[in-house]
Amino acid sequence: MKKVIVNKVRCKKCNDIIKSTDRHKFKRCKCGSIFIDGGTDYQRYGLGLDRQGITAVDADDYIDFSYSVYDE
Repeated sequence: MKKVIVNKVRCKKCNDIIKSTDRHKFKRCKCGSIFIDGGTDYQRYGLGLDRQGITAVDADDYIDFSYSVYDE
């Protein structure tokens, strides 16, 4: 089983570091390119959308600082 210790990412576009600390604590970076959710219960993060609804970033535009521990 996976235990999430830290759930945080940094957007390379706006340099914003966002951290989800509680379950269902949805956070978006300043420029709206990435989001994170789940706190220490689960990890969910993804890429934001531009105003036309088209993916504005790719996987090279953020750095994942999350940390998890896996039980046996």
